[in-house]
Amino acid sequence: MDKHIERRATPWLDKPLIFSGNYREYECMFNETSQCEYQEGYWRFWYEADHRYALPTVALFLASILIFALVYVAGSLTPRRVQQTRSVTKIKALYRYLSYRTLRIPTLDWNSAPIGLLALAAVGTVFFFAMTLGPKPYYWPNTDEVDYGSSPPIATRTGWMALACLPFVIATSSKTNFITLVTGVSHERLQICHRWISYAFFVLSLIHTFPFIIYNIDKGMMVDMWKTTVFYWAGVVALIAQAWLTFASWGPLRSLCYEWFKFAHFVAALVFVLFLFFHCDATLTAWDYFAATGVLFSLSWLYRQTRIYFEHGISHHAELTLASNGFIRVSVPTKATWTVAQHYFIRFMGLGPHALTLHPFTACSLPPRDTRSGFSESELVFFIRPRGGFTARLAHYTELKTNTKMRVLLDGPYGGVDATAIGDSQRMLVIAGGSGAGWILPFITAYLDRQLRAGPVADGGSPRSLKVILVTRDVLTTTWFEEEVQHLLKSRSEAPTSGLEVGIYYTGSEENQENPTEAGQFSKTLDHPEKASQPTHAPAMPISDTDDGQKTTPSLKPSIRHFKSRPDLTVKVEEEAGAGQSLGVFVCGPLSMQSDVSTAVAREQFRIAKRGAGDILLHLEHFSWA
Repeated sequence: MDKHIERRATPWLDKPLIFSGNYREYECMFNETSQCEYQEGYWRFWYEADHRYALPTVALFLASILIFALVYVAGSLTPRRVQQTRSVTKIKALYRYLSYRTLRIPTLDWNSAPIGLLALAAVGTVFFFAMTLGPKPYYWPNTDEVDYGSSPPIATRTGWMALACLPFVIATSSKTNFITLVTGVSHERLQICHRWISYAFFVLSLIHTFPFIIYNIDKGMMVDMWKTTVFYWAGVVALIAQAWLTFASWGPLRSLCYEWFKFAHFVAALVFVLFLFFHCDATLTAWDYFAATGVLFSLSWLYRQTRIYFEHGISHHAELTLASNGFIRVSVPTKATWTVAQHYFIRFMGLGPHALTLHPFTACSLPPRDTRSGFSESELVFFIRPRGGFTARLAHYTELKTNTKMRVLLDGPYGGVDATAIGDSQRMLVIAGGSGAGWILPFITAYLDRQLRAGPVADGGSPRSLKVILVTRDVLTTTWFEEEVQHLLKSRSEAPTSGLEVGIYYTGSEENQENPTEAGQFSKTLDHPEKASQPTHAPAMPISDTDDGQKTTPSLKPSIRHFKSRPDLTVKVEEEAGAGQSLGVFVCGPLSMQSDVSTAVAREQFRIAKRGAGDILLHLEHFSWA
């Protein structure tokens, strides 16, 4: 009796909700051995299709992860003297070339993924095409006398390959995941893998769907199958939700209203997974993939919630003010620790419905040198450019309640620049555009701290240098940035600054430069209906012209140079690389800026590979994360 109850089906499911049932029982009913052998062919046998197609798909993804994990471990454990050998230097340079070189279509303002990642995507594409179109037949050669089954083989295999994508789609979408743990690739850089696997998932789902429709319409069974089985109506609901997840995630659509996108994406994902579960209906090992997906998602979610509520707590309060250029300054006293270019997801609890959402912002400060153990309080600072939607509402709130405090929840830190990348770089080139100005500040802080620890350079030693390039069309941002740099220099006045160079490239119009109160980004980027009025602005610092057309701030040492032109970033990279010292290049800016720099650094990797000497590292930060 108990056994009978255990195996009873649940609502909307034809089989009991257990994982130990034996649904692989098969007995050939044909009279001829050749027909049985044909039906049981290695690539055709329905009762082994999960093993033939789903498991190789899992193996493909795991092999890709393993490759990057081995590279990550090798880079972490290999002694420095070995990494500096000629052969290892060449291998590392070629690997970095594949990681940095991108393709660009200027008319579409579009950058491709690095060519190394494109090559990996090509391998995946070939795999799925081969596994889909290679085995024959696509449809069973049924006759009035011989019926091999009602499930078209091409639909069966694509269905299993699609299902095998599910755990990896979820894993690459999570902020904390096992892929980041073993490869060191932060979650935001896995988003491209999340999208690509989702595209493969969707295409395979379509190929899985239409052969069933064609077959059942041909047999006149479509209506009966829809009414009598769970597979068809549940599959259609899942496919509609999957189509929304795929197409609504397109960048321009996502940018129209990010808050709505996040809400709709979560709801659609829930509907998709639920009805896909009904659709699979305990077929062979289908539910095993849902179990794996559930474990990955649950562990990630629990870990994040533990960090939010137990590591950071619920007592953080942020002070909100408007900077002189219209940026929102968010300052959070905290005992947390973070490093250069790391970002936090922040939940602002005082903005009504917006308290339900988390928003990513890059930290624009560093904890003081004596508080990085995490036992003393630091000031976690963010500079947020109001663009529209949530940030516009936050700016409007800040203007109405200046110097106000709001309770916030912190989730992070994530991403950032590897500390060894800064520590091992004798020269650093930091480039940012527009609202990436605040992103530069931790680099200057880290450089000054390193100079304080290192002390004066001995005679004949290699000086450490930091060259900063800020490109902006907003004259008020140039003034604000100077003030922030001055503040950092004064707070670390004992640090040697002979290697620090700051260049500000103003690319706006002369009219805006003469009338700076009309040029602020704040008033020009707020979207309806939140159009906040103009913030107050600090007066510009006195600027004097030099003979070469540059401008310098006379009171600041080291000098900040001003240029009324767009910098040639390719030349800047070549100049720094030509010094013959280890170089770290860090970029936060628009796609055109990222393309110029990544192409220049990739070109330098070829030169390093030829010489067998040199070390140039590149870190790109997506502009929208700053």
